[in-house]
Amino acid sequence: MLRESIEQLNKLPQKIFAESVQIDAKKLTIGIICAQSETTLAHQNLVTICQKVKEGVLQQGATCKLMYISSIDDTLLRDTNTGKYSLPSRDLTANQVEMLCATECFDGLVFVASQPNTICGMLLGAIRVNIPCAFVSQGVMSPIVFAEKEYGYTHYAEQIALLKLGKTPYESLQEIENNLPTAFGTDCDSYSDNSFNCLLEIMGLAVKGNATTQANTVARNNIATRTGELAVALTQNKCTPRRVITQSVLENLVKIDLACGGSTTTLMNLIAIAKELSIKNITLKDIGDMAKATPLLLVKENENLCLMKQFAQAGGPLAVAKRLNDGKLINSKVELADGVLLQDVLQNITVTCEEVICSVENAPMTQSPLQVVYGNVAEGGAFARYHNDKVFSGVAKVYANEEMAVEAILCREINKGDVVVIRNEGPTSCPGMREIILPFALLKGYGLDKDVAVITDGRISDCYDGFAVGHVTPETNFQTVFTVLQDGDPIEINITKGKVVCDIKAKELQQRLRHVDGQIGNYASPYLKSWAKTCDTASNGCVTVRK
Repeated sequence: MLRESIEQLNKLPQKIFAESVQIDAKKLTIGIICAQSETTLAHQNLVTICQKVKEGVLQQGATCKLMYISSIDDTLLRDTNTGKYSLPSRDLTANQVEMLCATECFDGLVFVASQPNTICGMLLGAIRVNIPCAFVSQGVMSPIVFAEKEYGYTHYAEQIALLKLGKTPYESLQEIENNLPTAFGTDCDSYSDNSFNCLLEIMGLAVKGNATTQANTVARNNIATRTGELAVALTQNKCTPRRVITQSVLENLVKIDLACGGSTTTLMNLIAIAKELSIKNITLKDIGDMAKATPLLLVKENENLCLMKQFAQAGGPLAVAKRLNDGKLINSKVELADGVLLQDVLQNITVTCEEVICSVENAPMTQSPLQVVYGNVAEGGAFARYHNDKVFSGVAKVYANEEMAVEAILCREINKGDVVVIRNEGPTSCPGMREIILPFALLKGYGLDKDVAVITDGRISDCYDGFAVGHVTPETNFQTVFTVLQDGDPIEINITKGKVVCDIKAKELQQRLRHVDGQIGNYASPYLKSWAKTCDTASNGCVTVRK
């Protein structure tokens, strides 16, 4: 861009500027935008990654400049106020990318980040400026080894429950804590935390292995170098985001995500991307229809090994795409970022472990474990996660926020057959829509995960083995059944019928609704309140409503 601009006689000031910041206007200029932060696990130590990206760019005869943006990682702080900033940071990141690229210095971009909402924000910003881009992450954390078994971050929350229950001796606490300082990177035992990086590989916007390769390794550094090379190639071929991301591509991404178990955050982000591109047929309803026809293919075959290690060894996200293509469930004739058809890429992909990445014929579940449900509890729709049984009936135990639910679980107030309702965690009622994970981990630690359901207007984690309904819309503080649920209300979650309902009489409902206060939560910061006033519902991707 810059070199084209300064060729004009009246652009002499731009030429002087380019020379003053040591940009060679005769070469392609790649902007490296990094979310480096020494206060986060996912974005620590990205300096080495950026240096390797630079090497890849320079080897291809281009030049590059490094910039930093703010980042947040709520991996270990999801049950605190920090978790409320994760989703709103997506829009802040998009705005920063747009602002940094307003100088028109860059022909292409490389984004260096690991946290899903930060990555999505970067992609949204790239779509706005429509500049070719590539992505690279820090990588997957090394596993936490405890009692000869590999774990991810949720291990800590589960151990809290086991310690309080007496199943784990307090003497083991020091061993658990000692593992934490080595755990930089994304969660090694969660597809959800690595889901967006997986989908970037499918689009050709990230190098193969970016989503699954361990952090701080030679292989990770090689991926970073190749990402720099990829960015130059995409720039030369003018592979802009709006050219690469089509409706067919987004549909493929939804199905691949669902086949891997489904990430509610990533699916919501895909809705946001579709809206940024003005693609109308990627909605919550469309995702629900695809979920019914998409089998679960990714399985944690060895319980002693972390999921991402097994996923990488089995072939990674492209191997899942190959399985779906073999079953004629995705469109493999779409063009990837480098101009190659997906079907041609998949010809060279091998599934090395049938037990981890199953074929469509041998899928452990014929439908994704993440489905979309409606009903009087979620009139605008919600995501529902299940594992075996498709129906759960129980009575409500209602809590005003995640902290109160955690306290109730720790105090052993939750029993088999209960439906834990966690309100005020939605995008406007929280505000911020943090991811609910600690209650799930505690219930699992207590052995209640298969006998207790959870319903919330917050985001839900993939660590739970029971029923979980999240992203409930309309959320708390609206004139809905969900807002006025009370302890003892009978609730049924029926995956087959796609329903989440409460048996409440109309007269009783009207009496409760008279006392609803439809105001934004009053325990938020000015930024969160401002974001809450401008964001759309969870079913619409929580995108900023533009007037």
